[in-house]
Amino acid sequence: MRGASAAALAAALWACASFPAATARPPFAADLAASDGAGAPAQLVLVSVGGLTPERYRSDGGMPALAALAAAGVAADGLDPVVPASPRAVHATLVSGVLPAEHGVIADRMIGERGLRRSETRHASLLKAPTLWQRVAEAGGTVAALDWPTTLGAEIETLLPDVGPERQGESWRALAAKAATPWIAARVREADPAVEVPGPARDQLLVDLACHALAGTPRLVLLRLRGGEAALVAEGPRGPGVAAAFERVDHELGRLVDCSARAGRLADTVFVVVGDRALLPTHTAYRPNAALRGAGLIGAQGRWKAISRSNGGSAFVYASDRRAALEARRLLEAAAGKTGAFRVISAEEMIRRQADPDAWFGLEAEPGFAFEDDRAGQALGPARQRGTGGYLREDASQRTGFVACGRGVRRGLEVPRMSLLDVAPTLAPLLGVTLERVPGRPLIGLLRLGPAGARRSPGPGRG
Repeated sequence: MRGASAAALAAALWACASFPAATARPPFAADLAASDGAGAPAQLVLVSVGGLTPERYRSDGGMPALAALAAAGVAADGLDPVVPASPRAVHATLVSGVLPAEHGVIADRMIGERGLRRSETRHASLLKAPTLWQRVAEAGGTVAALDWPTTLGAEIETLLPDVGPERQGESWRALAAKAATPWIAARVREADPAVEVPGPARDQLLVDLACHALAGTPRLVLLRLRGGEAALVAEGPRGPGVAAAFERVDHELGRLVDCSARAGRLADTVFVVVGDRALLPTHTAYRPNAALRGAGLIGAQGRWKAISRSNGGSAFVYASDRRAALEARRLLEAAAGKTGAFRVISAEEMIRRQADPDAWFGLEAEPGFAFEDDRAGQALGPARQRGTGGYLREDASQRTGFVACGRGVRRGLEVPRMSLLDVAPTLAPLLGVTLERVPGRPLIGLLRLGPAGARRSPGPGRG
């Protein structure tokens, strides 16, 4: 890692390891209160927290570190999602500022001639729109990305891409080490086997790596934490372990901020924490592909005339031609009426919601129901997940969280409502870059950049 001495790395690791358990007043709270926040930052740290919603960072939400950031910076009452609100589509929008239909990552899984492929939309080549990390690199800045979706193969100096087993016998550690920056690969190979699945152990590893990376003063850091999401999926929003899971995520956020504080860089850094999607309780799954296979629209070998791709609470239906699309729609409209599990979304509504233009129509699950992609077995059955996101409903239940605090951000500001599309164009001025022709709004009222967006001159060791 360029620009980081062994001593600096050791100091960063010690600082992170010594952060205490979450308390009502994190140790960096006084430093946040003392900072005036004026001027553009030397570093911007964007953290995605799976399943984060606004109530988590309220005073009694069980996340005191995040609440301290919210109190000292800006916090949104709700962040409106994009369609679909699937993890990789959302993360691509967060760094590009455009809709999934424009940036090209319109689902988590790809469709081939033989149906839904095992491979997921992980490779950076799938992105068709400029990203913040590309703009920062073009401006001469360095970037670190840790488990951020759709970064596999990206030209990022410090990289641990989003990877995952897709074949029997594969392991996350082996795949991650193969694709990561060498110094990260060494740490991943030595990691506890518990990091194989998203959860607290992997979050801890990622924050350890982020603390190392921060010692090298990257201009932009992208980090994803999924411990809270894992609990929501396994137990549902009211599950007994969910609150504790988000407390552990908060502990990791606190460690990250404390790394910056102990390294003396907190005054020059801005932290932005966003939720990727809201997850609602589910009990029953409908599997459209099982129904389509039963009607002969999907063959035994997976070749299809019509096929459904799930986003969790919604699904999009694709067809080889108009006749197959009409047959699939008649079939699924009848199933919707019979089961009461979902409703059919017309092409007109899909266009209005700016969903995938290649889909012929869509499906939206009713509360408590979700979609799964299996084509074998019965169409209706118990849901594998107790918490699911990706619904199309336009109400507060789908809004996620947004908190920003630090250099260049105003203090004590409440944002009644904003869109996921607003995040990237609002962060771009903090990074000194531009995203052209994006539909979101740069919310300049959240920022305090000074005259002409002037940036503080970096001191010794800063880049």
